[in-house]
Amino acid sequence: MDEFERMKKKIKLHFNIILNSKTNLLYFTLGFTIIILSSIVPIFGLKLLDSAITHDQNKFVHLIGEVKNDDPNPVDNIYAKGILFGKNNSQLGNYSNQVDVHPLSHGEISPFDILVYDKGINELINTFKIEFEFNSTSMEPKRDLTIGSVTSRLDFSGFYYISGRVTNNMNLMSNNTLIIASVVDKNGNLLGIWKAQTEPYNIPPLGSASFTIPVTDKIQSFKLNNYTLYINNL
Repeated sequence: MDEFERMKKKIKLHFNIILNSKTNLLYFTLGFTIIILSSIVPIFGLKLLDSAITHDQNKFVHLIGEVKNDDPNPVDNIYAKGILFGKNNSQLGNYSNQVDVHPLSHGEISPFDILVYDKGINELINTFKIEFEFNSTSMEPKRDLTIGSVTSRLDFSGFYYISGRVTNNMNLMSNNTLIIASVVDKNGNLLGIWKAQTEPYNIPPLGSASFTIPVTDKIQSFKLNNYTLYINNL
């Protein structure tokens, strides 16, 4: 039912029976009461859990974050849009990118990384805002996969590697299997979003595949303290 329908007013009729003490006659009065249903309307959709603005070693700005599906239905075609503002709230532009995990079932989380490819506005950016566009769908994603045997290391060249194995618990092929890492510093602040496909990237039913995600930005690799891994597949 549409939420606006839930806010319709319901009219409740009631009768009052009154005895007139002088005439001993009974008469009725008709009244009504307006009842407002649902004073608090639940808000569904996508919920922004975290966001940050970062600069990579090549001086590009990234708007990164994590989003959760609070809608009772699965959602797809999910795009994160970053709107950039300068001083005096002047709009500098907007950039968008599809989130990394899609579709999203109710309660699922996806990271996102929006690249601002115009370096000319880097010094002008004062604040930003994240918005989302998406479609509801009735199709639940088939994503019964587990990640195990995870290890990580910082090598002598300053690159950080996250490795592991993915097991396909389904009775169907997991196609184009992608592992995404949301990396944070010791204070839990987002540093970046990194990803890599499994090898092989098509995992047969009840099979497994390995992955290695290289964090090639040395600014982030030396600050990296922890990470969360996500899976996307077709």
